[in-house]
Amino acid sequence: MELIYSMRRKPLKCEPPHFENNTDPDVVRPICTISSANIIAFSSLTELSDADGDTWGGHVYVCDLDTPWESHKVVNTVHPVSVLEWDGEGKQLLVATTVGDVSVYVQKDYLLNEWTCLYSASFPGEHIIKSVFFHNGRRIVALEKKPDVPISDRIQMLRSVPTLKGFGGAACEGACVITGTGLVGAFTPSSDSHRALVASDCLRAPRDHIIAAAFTHKNGSVLIAAAWRRGGRSGVRCAACAVSRAGGARASPLQLALQPLPTVYLLEDHLYSPPVSLTWCLREDTDSLLIVGSSLTLWKLAERSYPVHKLLCKGPVKQEIKGNTTPGGGQKTSTDCYNTVVWQQTAVWQVDGSEGATHVCSVRSALGAPHVVLATPRALHLLSRDNHHYVCSRVVGSSAAETGAATPPKKAKYAPGGATCNGFTCATVSCVEISQLGAVVVAVDTHSQLHVYKLPQPCADIPTPLSVQHTCMMLEYAMVSGYDYLDLLMTLKHNIVEAVYERLTENFQRQPQSFQQYYYHSWLKLRISLCSLVAGASGSAASLCALQLAQAAWAACGAALRTDDKPDAPLAALLDDHDHEKNLLALEAKAESLSEGAAAAFLALQALRRPLQRALDTALTALAAVVATASSPQLHQPHGYELWSDGAALSVLRKLVVCARACGRGGEALSRPLARLAAAPPTAAPKADLLEECASLTAQMPARVWDALPRCAVAAPHGRTWPYLLEYGVEPEPLRFVPEPPPYAQCDAAPALAMDSIRYMYLGGGRRAARWRRCGRCGARALPAAMPARNAVQRAYDARFLPACRCGGKWTLYSNL
Repeated sequence: MELIYSMRRKPLKCEPPHFENNTDPDVVRPICTISSANIIAFSSLTELSDADGDTWGGHVYVCDLDTPWESHKVVNTVHPVSVLEWDGEGKQLLVATTVGDVSVYVQKDYLLNEWTCLYSASFPGEHIIKSVFFHNGRRIVALEKKPDVPISDRIQMLRSVPTLKGFGGAACEGACVITGTGLVGAFTPSSDSHRALVASDCLRAPRDHIIAAAFTHKNGSVLIAAAWRRGGRSGVRCAACAVSRAGGARASPLQLALQPLPTVYLLEDHLYSPPVSLTWCLREDTDSLLIVGSSLTLWKLAERSYPVHKLLCKGPVKQEIKGNTTPGGGQKTSTDCYNTVVWQQTAVWQVDGSEGATHVCSVRSALGAPHVVLATPRALHLLSRDNHHYVCSRVVGSSAAETGAATPPKKAKYAPGGATCNGFTCATVSCVEISQLGAVVVAVDTHSQLHVYKLPQPCADIPTPLSVQHTCMMLEYAMVSGYDYLDLLMTLKHNIVEAVYERLTENFQRQPQSFQQYYYHSWLKLRISLCSLVAGASGSAASLCALQLAQAAWAACGAALRTDDKPDAPLAALLDDHDHEKNLLALEAKAESLSEGAAAAFLALQALRRPLQRALDTALTALAAVVATASSPQLHQPHGYELWSDGAALSVLRKLVVCARACGRGGEALSRPLARLAAAPPTAAPKADLLEECASLTAQMPARVWDALPRCAVAAPHGRTWPYLLEYGVEPEPLRFVPEPPPYAQCDAAPALAMDSIRYMYLGGGRRAARWRRCGRCGARALPAAMPARNAVQRAYDARFLPACRCGGKWTLYSNL
C-alpha cells in the first residue's frame, strides 16, 4: 500500500473544542465515498475556502480521482452530513443529515460542478446512520474460466430481481435508510413533486441505540446489519427488508416488510468494545460480515444441526432396537435434526494502538484481491481475508512530498501525518472507502483532507506475466460492466503498459464479430487511455482520438443517409456492406456529378460540415505521417498505432471524403492516395510514386490535426514520482504535461486550447471565451451543452459526447462572465 497523493486545506482560525475529540462517538466527522465512475464525494464541517470558521454546518463536495484539487460543491446543509452514498452507476448522490433530511442529487446538464435535487424525503428527529440505493436487477459476474475463453463467456450479465418493481417488472428508483433508533425507511420518487413516497418500519419493537449499519442486496431484498448497544451489551441485528407497492402504479404508496435474521451476539469481556463500524465482505455477499470495535472480527453464516426428540421431529420413527432402553429407540435419522443457520466467528485481528479503530471497508467486487482496509486515527492497515493476517500498515500522510503544494502549512496540525496537541492527533482519519475495482483506497481525516493510497493488484510480488493477465482481465471486466478504470490505470506499472495494450488488442480481435461491434467504442476509449499513460505514445493517443471522432462523424452521416423518402440516393450505396470496395470506387469516380447534383439530396450532410472538414484534415495528417515515417523511420513506433496502417480507419476516412465532396467541402485529391494505402498490404512499405503523391498533397494543403492536448492530472505522464502533497483550489504546475506534436502534425491551423475539440470550431471571444466545458482528464474543451444545434443530425452528433468527454471524463463548466 503506497501513498499516491494527499490533499491539504487552509487552516482554520477558529475551531470548536470537540473538533479533535476522538473519544466522543456522538461527534459527526467528515465522511467520504467513491463511485463506480471514480468520482469522490466527501463532506466537510466548513467550506474548503473558509479559513475564519464562519460556515459551520454540512458541506458536500465532489472531485475527480485524477484532479482532486478541483473540488466542486454539491450542497450546503445547516446540520452535519452523516451519510453519503452513490448509486450503482455513479450518477446519483444521496446526502443525509443528522436530523433526518435525505436528498438525492444528480448532475445538471452532465456537469460536475452543477448539481440539482431530484427528490427528497424526511424522517424528522432521526439521525441517519446508513443508506443504500435500490438494486436495478443487473449484475455483472466474472466466471472462473481460462483466459482464452471468449469474454462473453467469462463475463456475463445476470438478471436478478430488482428491489422495487414497477410497471412490467422494470426496476424503480429509490433508497433505503436506517436511523440511530432502529427505524428502517424506504422512499421512491413520486410523479408529481420532488417529495418522495416514504414507508418506514422498526427493526424491532423496543428501540435500540444503533451505532453502525451496513446494507447489501440479495434476491430482490435489502439485507440490513445494524450494530446495537444497550447497557453493557452489544451485538449486530440482521434483517431482510422487502419493498413493494400496493397497486403497482407509480403513485401507489410503498409497503415495507422486515423479516428478522440471526443476530450476532458479541462476547462480554474487556477485549470487546461496542462496534464502531461494520461492513459486508462483498456488495453481493451475504454470508460474511466484518465487525470492528477494539478488535476486527470476521463472522460467517454456518449451517448447524440441533438434535430434537423423535416425538417432535417430522421424520419417520424407526422400530425399537432390542437392548435399547429408550422407548422407540434406535438411531435417529437425518430428519431428527433441526437445521438452521447461525453466525460463527472465523477470524480475529487485533487492532494496533490504544486509540482503537474508526472505520473498516472491504473490496466491493469479487474479481479484486480479498483485501480489507482498517482505519485507525493515525494509520491505515491492509489485511487479507484469506490468510487472516496483516499485510502492511501505513501512517496517513507521513511521507508526503511537497509536489504541487502552493505554500507550506501555517499550522502543524494541518501538516501531513498530523501533529500532537493536548494529547490527541489533530488530523485523524475518520472514514475510508475502496474503489469499485479495488485499485485505490480513499481516506478522509477530520479536517476533510483526502488521502489516496494504491492497493497491490492482486499482490505486491506477483510475476510480470501474471500481472499483465490479471490487469487485462480487470480492464475487460470494466469494459463490459461500464465501470470507470481510471483507478486501475493510475496504479499500473509503466513497464507493463505496452504488454497490457498488446494483450488487450489481441484478446479483442479474437472475440466474435457481434461482441466487437457492441464494445468497439469502449475498447477504443480503453486504448486511448492506455496510450495516454506513456509520454512516448502521445502520437498513438492522438491518432486513436482522431479515429474516434471520425467514427462518430460517420455514424451521424449514416443516420442522415438513411432516408425513407430517398432510398435510391447516390450516397446510400456507402451503407451497403456487400461489395463495399466497388461502391466506393464508383462513387469516387463520379465526384463531379455528386458535388454538382441536386442539393436537396445532401442537405442533411450540410449540418456536418465541421466534422467532415475535420475528417479531411485527419486524412491529410495521415498522408503526412506516411511521408514522415518513410523519410524518418525513427518516428515509427513498433507498438503504437497509425491511421495509415489501419484498413478499417482508412475505409471510414474514404467514406467521409466522399460525403465531404458531395457537400462541396473539397478533398478530391485525397481519394486516390487513401484508396492506394487501403489496397496495399499492411506490412509492405508504400511505393515511391505513392509517397511522392502524398508529399505533394501535404505541401499544398497545410491543415493538420493533433488531438493530444496539454493537461494537468495525477495520471498524466509528467515523470513525477509519488507521493504528491496537493492543495484544494491550487492547480499543481509540476503535474502538468504538454505533449509535443511530431513534425508532420505541426502547422499554424492545428487545433489549440481555444478550439472546441468535439465540434471542430473555435470557442469564440478571441483568447478569452465566455463559457466552455473542460475535461480534467484529457484537457479537451467544448462549448456548453445549453447551446442548441439547429439540425437534428448535428444534435445527434453532439449528444454522443454530452454525458461525458471522448475519454470518459466528466465535464466541468467554466465562465468568464
